[in-house]
Order: sequence, then structure tokens, then C-alpha cells
Amino acid sequence: MIAVPAGLAVSQSRGGEDMYQTFRLAYCDFGSNDVTRLSDYYGEILGATEMPASSSDQRYFSFGFDDHNIRLFKSERVGFALVGLQLRKGLSVAEFTRILSDKGLAPRRMSDARSGVADLVEVDVAGHRLQFIEDMAIAAPGFGRSGIVPNRIGHLGMISSDATTLVSFFTEVLGFHKTDWFENVATFLTCNHDHHVINVVSAPVTKLHHIAFELRGPAHQYTAADLLAKRNIPLVWGPARHTAGHNYASYHYDPDHTLIELYADMDVYLPDVGYMEPRPWHDLPQYPREWPLSELTTWGTPYEFDFAKA
Repeated sequence: MIAVPAGLAVSQSRGGEDMYQTFRLAYCDFGSNDVTRLSDYYGEILGATEMPASSSDQRYFSFGFDDHNIRLFKSERVGFALVGLQLRKGLSVAEFTRILSDKGLAPRRMSDARSGVADLVEVDVAGHRLQFIEDMAIAAPGFGRSGIVPNRIGHLGMISSDATTLVSFFTEVLGFHKTDWFENVATFLTCNHDHHVINVVSAPVTKLHHIAFELRGPAHQYTAADLLAKRNIPLVWGPARHTAGHNYASYHYDPDHTLIELYADMDVYLPDVGYMEPRPWHDLPQYPREWPLSELTTWGTPYEFDFAKA
């Protein structure tokens, strides 16, 4: 029998709540001083479907099912603005607003504040804005027929100058599990079976590190790279297989210099036993662990691209 590593009980990988308060990323908002150019990237390159709620100063895009997963809006402040997460079944926006207030936060409840969402609550934590929704309209435009066409938004890498507070919010308020970490630099967190839904990076700035989109498999990674090459969009790193999460991934920049990850094959986390579902490419069993910064890839792919400066 393989023993649980010393000092790691299954319950210790658990957050402070009895269950996850959210179960997925629903959407992200990005400001841009050239919404048309960025819309061309999301529509033509990524292959998302532009939705009817779009207007001259904001555009909505769906990856196939939801009313939208990406909102772009006109702004002099370019880049990531906020993330929306969907609450678990049975938890209402009203009840979650009370939970946030009881934790000493300052939630703001809004009605009809965005397309397809009747009710939401918004809160600022460690420099980042987060929204929480109970439901979103199901538009189901279907998957795009051209472009990369990922399955979904998979995860976010969020940089914060107060990473400890941000990690505590995800674990103690939202009930996320901590699945892996890189020394005192990055912490991987999940609210479902994905190895990570959020990656919190500690740095003296507060911004988005990257947004990641899930591909269908290895062949999709190759066709995506070919499409990017035809559009003169270079890969800045990869494809290669990571250590934490073991997903194989490639990275490139969108027109506003937001770092985009395309990935597949991510580890599957089993919360009831506290380790990753066995896979041929990682230790058996793969428990949450600390990785050294010198081990960012299992393939030895050189990091000419500096993730710390992304």
C-alpha cells in the first residue's frame, strides 16, 4: 500500500467550507482601447461566436453554450477587468451575498448588470474584481466552424501583490482545494475535478498572468499552432508538458498583449481521496505537493520565454 505523504491528510487539502461554493468559471471581461481588433482575435482566431448583445462599445462572445464567456468593452485601461464564477446548485446570490458580508467583505449586488444574467454579486479581493452568478441564460449558439474553437475557458492565472489574502479567499470563503504550489510563488486551486481553476501568483503587481483555454487533444494543439502561424502570431513557449497539473500547453499573446494558454490533458483531481487520478506521466499517486521553480516542465523544454515577466 502507498502511504499518504507525512503531514498531508485528505482534509488538509480542503478549504474552510464544507463544500465548494462555486463550480466553474463562467466568464471574463477585458477592457481594450481597440475593441474591434480584439474582437477579431476572439472571433476569427479563437473561433468564439459573437452574440446579439454586442454593441459598438462592447462585444460578447460565447464558446458554444452560455449566453457569453467573454465580454470586451471600450476602455483606456487595457486588459483583464474581472472574472465571473457560477455558484453551486442550491446557493442563491442573496445567500452568498450574506456569506460575503459575514466575512467582513463589501459585496455589491446587481440586477440585470450584464447580458444573460439577472442577478449577481460583485466583490473586490486583493486587487481583483470577482462576480458570482446563480444562473446564466443558455443561448447555445454551438461551437464555431473556423478558428481554434476551444472547448471552454479552463483556468486563470491571477497575479496579486497580496497573494496570501487572495488564496485565503478562494480556500476559506469559496472552499477551493489547494492542489499544488511552486515554492512561495504560485498556488494552484480548484473547485471541481480540474487540477486547477485558479492559479494565484505572488508578485509586486496585481494583474492577470494568463487566461487558459481547453483544447480537445494533441492534434488540436498542432492545428491551433498552424493557424496561429498563418496569422503571424508566434508561440512564446511550448508546446510542452507542465509539472503542476501535467497539462501540455503552448502560450501566445493576444493583440492587447494578454498571455493566452492553449492546453489539454490536465490532471483530474479527486477531492474525496485528495490526489490526482492516476496517469502514466506522473507519480502514482500524485498528491498535492510543492514543486521547485526549476521544474516547470517534464520535457525539459527551455524557458527562453520568461514567465516571471509575462
